[in-house]
Amino acid sequence: MTLFAQVKSADVFQPPLFARGVAFCAFTDVNEQARAFDGWDLNYIQISGGTFHGSSSIVTLGGIRLLVESLDKVILQQGAVPTDRLAFAVPLELEGHARMCGEKSGRDSLHVFSSLSQFEFYSPEHHVLVNVEIEPDKLHSEPMRVLAASLRARVLSPVVPMSCEAAENLRTLLRQIMAASTESSGTRDDEVDGRLALLERTVLFAISEVAQDVPQDGGRGRTTRHWALVNSVQERLQDPATCPLTIAELCVQLDMCRRTLQYAFREALDLNPVAYLRAVRLNHVRRELRLGESVTTAATRWGFWHLGNFAQDYRAMFGELPSVTSRRYARKDV
Repeated sequence: MTLFAQVKSADVFQPPLFARGVAFCAFTDVNEQARAFDGWDLNYIQISGGTFHGSSSIVTLGGIRLLVESLDKVILQQGAVPTDRLAFAVPLELEGHARMCGEKSGRDSLHVFSSLSQFEFYSPEHHVLVNVEIEPDKLHSEPMRVLAASLRARVLSPVVPMSCEAAENLRTLLRQIMAASTESSGTRDDEVDGRLALLERTVLFAISEVAQDVPQDGGRGRTTRHWALVNSVQERLQDPATCPLTIAELCVQLDMCRRTLQYAFREALDLNPVAYLRAVRLNHVRRELRLGESVTTAATRWGFWHLGNFAQDYRAMFGELPSVTSRRYARKDV
C-alpha cells in the first residue's frame, strides 16, 4: 500500500484541492532518497543494518510542498534547507530514539529543519514524517507572504513541543490535505487557484499557531554536550587519511577515556561508538562503490584490511555483498 493510500484512510475529507504536482517514489538506497528533497543539501548515513526500504510522496500546492517520507532504518540525516524556504516536519510515526540537532524529539514534536543553517536529525527505524516546505515568494497572496515572513523571523528551536491534541489535529489536517490533493476534477484553473490559496492559508495558520507560544530564545542552549561530542567525532570521519579506525585511536585523538566516550554515544545516539564508527566507514565505502571504485580500493581506503570480515559487515549493513554493489555501478569504458 502506498503512502497516498494510507493517508486516504482519514475519516473526514475536505473538498478536493487538486495538486499542481503529485509524485510517489520508492527507494532501496538512502542516498537516492535524500535527493527527493529538491534543492536541499542532504547527506543520509545508514546506521542500522539490513536492506533499506524507503519512500517519498510529494504533493505540490502553490507555494507549499508536502513530502511524506518513510524510512525503515536508523538514519543520520545531515544537511541544509535552501535559504529561501521554511521547512517543518510533523511525525505520523516516530518510534524509537530520535534527536533533532541534539534535542530529544518524538511523535508530538514539530521538527523545524529551517531553524538553523545546518541541521542533523537522528531518525529511528519507525519513521514517517510529513515535511511541510514553504516558499514565501510563491504563495498566492500578499497577506500569506507577510505571514510566512513573520514565521521566518521567529527564532524557533529545532524541536517545538506540541500537546497531544495539537499534534493530532495537525496530523489529521495534513492527512486530509494529502488525500484530497490526489482527487481528480474538471475544475477550472481559476477555481483551482482559489482552492490552492485556501490551502496555503490553512497550512500557514496551523503551523503559526503551534509556533505562537514558543519562547523567542529558541531553546538552542539545550543542545547537549553529548551531541557536540558526536559532532566532533563525525568531523574526524570524513577524510580517509585521518579517520580513526578503532575506539582506542579515537580516544587518544580526543584525549578521552573509553567509558566517557561510550556514555556520550549511548546518551546521544543510543548506540555504542564501535558500531557508529563502523557504520560511517561502511557508508563511505558504499558511496565510493557507487562512483565506480573497486571493492578492494574502497575498502582499503577506509581502513578495512580484512576483506572477508569487511564483506560480512557490509552485507549485514546493506543487505548485499560489496561485489554486488560494485557490479551495479561499475565504471564503463568509453
